[in-house]
Amino acid sequence: MDKKIEEMIALGVSYGINCTFCMEYHKTKALQAGLAEEEMRAVLKVAEQVKTGAANKTKAVAKQLFGEPEDSGSCSSDDPCCP
Repeated sequence: MDKKIEEMIALGVSYGINCTFCMEYHKTKALQAGLAEEEMRAVLKVAEQVKTGAANKTKAVAKQLFGEPEDSGSCSSDDPCCP
């Protein structure tokens, strides 16, 4: 596998696991490997689709197993953990 493909995968995985440090690191490596900004945005778009699909499926299974969650508001609107 060439470096360009490796960095495309690494960027997508970094986004998928919410690792901002990894995204910054692999953006630099991707540029060095010859990826264009447009290619990196395309990678993130695919990663977002996979991530959203997985989240939606997880929510559906949780709803099936446990019912509709109550809106407990565990984080207030001014809480920095859940912007």
